[in-house]
Amino acid sequence: MTKITAIRIAALATTSQLVLGLPALSGAIAQEAEALPPGEQAESDSAMKLNTIIISARKREESLQDAPLSISVLDSEAIVEMGVKDISELSNFTPGFTMEKFGGRRGAEGDTSRPVIRGQANILGETNAAVFVDGIPFSGSFLSYPFASVERVEVVKGPQAALFGRSTFAGAVNVITKRGTNDYEHNVTARLAQDDEYEINLSSSGPLVEDKLFYFLNARKYEYGGEYKNTLTGQTIGDESSWGLNGSLEFHPSENVTMLLSGGYNEDDDGIPAQISQSRLYNNCFLDQARQYYCGEVVEFDEVTLNTDGLGSEVGLDRQISRVVGKVEWDIGGSGYVLTSNSGLTKSESVFGHDGTYLGDLINLYGGIFTRVETTDQEEWSSELRLDTPVEKSLRGTVGLFYYDREKEAERRRPESTATLTDYGNAYTENWAIFGAAEYDLTDRLTARAEVRYQEDTIGVDYTTGTMYETTFDSVTPRFTLNYDASEDVMVYGVIAKGNKPGYINTASSLPENIRYADEEESWNYEIGAKTTLMDGRLQLNGAVYYIDWTNQQLSDSVFVNGVPQSVVTNAGEAAVKGVEVDTHWLATDHLVFSLGYAYADAQITDFCDPTQGSELTGFDCVNSDGIQGGQVAGNQIPNAPKHHLVVSSEFTYPLLRGGEWFVRPDYSYTSKKYAQVHNLAHTGDRSLFNLKTGVRMDNGVTFTMFLDNVFDDRTPSTLVRYADLVNLNTGPNGNPALDNVPGTTSTERAFLMPLAKSRQFGIQLSYDF
Repeated sequence: MTKITAIRIAALATTSQLVLGLPALSGAIAQEAEALPPGEQAESDSAMKLNTIIISARKREESLQDAPLSISVLDSEAIVEMGVKDISELSNFTPGFTMEKFGGRRGAEGDTSRPVIRGQANILGETNAAVFVDGIPFSGSFLSYPFASVERVEVVKGPQAALFGRSTFAGAVNVITKRGTNDYEHNVTARLAQDDEYEINLSSSGPLVEDKLFYFLNARKYEYGGEYKNTLTGQTIGDESSWGLNGSLEFHPSENVTMLLSGGYNEDDDGIPAQISQSRLYNNCFLDQARQYYCGEVVEFDEVTLNTDGLGSEVGLDRQISRVVGKVEWDIGGSGYVLTSNSGLTKSESVFGHDGTYLGDLINLYGGIFTRVETTDQEEWSSELRLDTPVEKSLRGTVGLFYYDREKEAERRRPESTATLTDYGNAYTENWAIFGAAEYDLTDRLTARAEVRYQEDTIGVDYTTGTMYETTFDSVTPRFTLNYDASEDVMVYGVIAKGNKPGYINTASSLPENIRYADEEESWNYEIGAKTTLMDGRLQLNGAVYYIDWTNQQLSDSVFVNGVPQSVVTNAGEAAVKGVEVDTHWLATDHLVFSLGYAYADAQITDFCDPTQGSELTGFDCVNSDGIQGGQVAGNQIPNAPKHHLVVSSEFTYPLLRGGEWFVRPDYSYTSKKYAQVHNLAHTGDRSLFNLKTGVRMDNGVTFTMFLDNVFDDRTPSTLVRYADLVNLNTGPNGNPALDNVPGTTSTERAFLMPLAKSRQFGIQLSYDF
């Protein structure tokens, strides 16, 4: 689907909403106008305002419209209204942010997630953006986290190293969980949908001791039966199952002290994910080269071929995640000087059995080592101590200390066996930092802010054989902000910030020490933005333009060791990102609201001499910093990073005669194509998602919803990875001579790995608040 077609569909959806809603709406407005005198009518109109959203992305609570940074926010109310069930679905409707279910809910290799913000995607190494839950780093896979316990998700765009720390090179995903208040609030929600999907959430919150001790508790059970057929077994795959308990206790021993204990335990038991490798038999370009290639939009598949029988009882994902957070805030003597201590521990254990060929492993290649089990055991601890000065002062600031420790043991083995195929060792990280911020009101309208962080990051890996690799990096990451209140409702700002990403270890023992480690990546980010509130608070129009100068980019390279090529990660690339972001919300009437968001991220490689480009595709035309010949890919887009991301939403409500309201809500998302690799040849194609919901909200607390997700049944894969065909070995001759291998070269040619998209799905949901 082309971009123009997608935009036309969005326009059609919005127009249809207006056509359906405006006749009833105009009647309601007319009745209200007749019932109210002119003076009261004007007063009623002026009372309509968009809700004020409070955020904490700068380590303090403030209005979204008062914060001089680009940030997208979904609070618990918006999460419910949109029907968002996990972080991947949230990213579909958050412009400039993507986070796919690649590898199912396990996520990327190593049981982790790879958020992409502002086009700064990566394939190897640490993620370019990090997830935080209640201020605590969450580096494992976040794809199954229960959203019924989430109060707010803040997607903060641009480097956030000064206040958030490591792995916030492109931005941060700041998740705040729910807490109790003095009001008792209970909820039961049940959702039932096609493909044997159901979810039940039980939530309760309130005071245990009024004004002193509050609780929140959520229990969740989720099942999904999958939808795609495995041709080898005839069974449906892609099933998912979860249960969990999450909650918090908040204690106020005095008016100046707040203590918070939060955490949870969640288990996932998923089948093998619905993923397929587009085999080499589809390759359509560079057929005269050793490994051939595929050019254009990849094929959409409606079934998979996976060897699940060879996994025995270890099919799919078995994972347990537990976390605990302890936070204390002390307003020292009521002076406004607030001392905050925030510490947390997250532990996860996972076993993942899968067919690594993603084509059925029919030939038992290399003795069947691709039918395998990955085990990961991770524990991470972080602690922050921070002092904030009074916010009402013209000069205010923050100073703090931070410590982070992570250990991750991983191995690859045969199913139902202790025979190790690959020992990844015990990878560890230790990070400590000192940080601070100072903000000064130069005038009653002009404010300057400076932030800085100094950190030391030690990464290492040790093996049972006694081999050990370790190195330490240090960095200084400043951030400068200047914001000006042009009026009470208009604020403009400028930001200059430095981004920093952790280094990387190439662990192959045969490598020379001069390429053992990849240095930390760096970037300088320049941003100008505006936040405006118009029409007496009924319209918010926010926007930003930015430029990112990205150096020391970690990319896959190839070096020769004793005449044998080996894949390594080196600081071989440079890139630049130019972008525009728009976020607008309009409360047209008491019954009709519109939202539109758009992100443009032109993420281009400015210098990368890629050995694969030279050896397998266009030929050699450059030499990289390691003295290896390659092909120059400057001007190409960074892989797995869409250039365009458009979101259009609206909701129309109409009062019911006996109380409550009827509602209808369309949500539309368009994401442009993503390339598999730096060559910019194979890509996903453009993706359009259109969700539709309608139902009633009753005054007695009952809400009934019918939904149809992916109305147009778009099966475009959310992401794409260059892979190898490990089943259809090219030993020739083939039925099609054009596919015959180049004599004397490899028999494993290029393939492309992709997750199969969730198809159109109808469901209902019943919720009761009491």
